[in-house]
Amino acid sequence: MIILGYIFSLLIGVSLGLIGAGGSILTVPVLVYLMAIPPVLATAYSLFIVGTTALVGSFG
Repeated sequence: MIILGYIFSLLIGVSLGLIGAGGSILTVPVLVYLMAIPPVLATAYSLFIVGTTALVGSFG
């Protein structure tokens, strides 16, 4: 299941990078259902990832 989670995470990252959309709506279900992370923690991880990505993107 972990490998499947990594594959889906990679696909989400590539597809959302190409279209420029936010990834929280797809990231949280992958973290919860495939990586077995509790929903509250998955939401926090997703928020951190999106915030960090936005911060880095604002410099470039």
